[in-house]
Amino acid sequence: MSKSSAPFGSDAFKAFSDFKMPGINIDALVAYHRKNFDALSKANQATVKGLQSIAQHQSDLFRAIFEGASKAGEALVSAKSPEDRVRKQAEFAKEGVMTAMSNAQEMAGIVTGAATEATGVLNARLVESIDEVRELFATKGATH
Repeated sequence: MSKSSAPFGSDAFKAFSDFKMPGINIDALVAYHRKNFDALSKANQATVKGLQSIAQHQSDLFRAIFEGASKAGEALVSAKSPEDRVRKQAEFAKEGVMTAMSNAQEMAGIVTGAATEATGVLNARLVESIDEVRELFATKGATH
């Protein structure tokens, strides 16, 4: 992620670069936290993308439900006998259950994908940061 897409902009950490503390590389500490903010930003973007996808999918589902209900109503009104009406109702019920199950699986896939992407970004940053922290606070000549 570029510095310009960081949540606080590229100048957010600039004030800390002049801060000096014996034994600690402030530039490395600032870079460390910039990477953390970038990882959080990427994870949030994945989450928002997933939520947008869910919202779009729900909108499409509601549209399809209303269209299906309209067609079902027309078919039931045009049924020639009570037996035909019951048969059509059973067909619509079966279709509705199958569609609902399929849609639920699809929505679960969207949620799982977004969560997997977001946690993957954060897990990768956590693993990467362990060595960075060790190096950041290591004293010269000390073994790790």
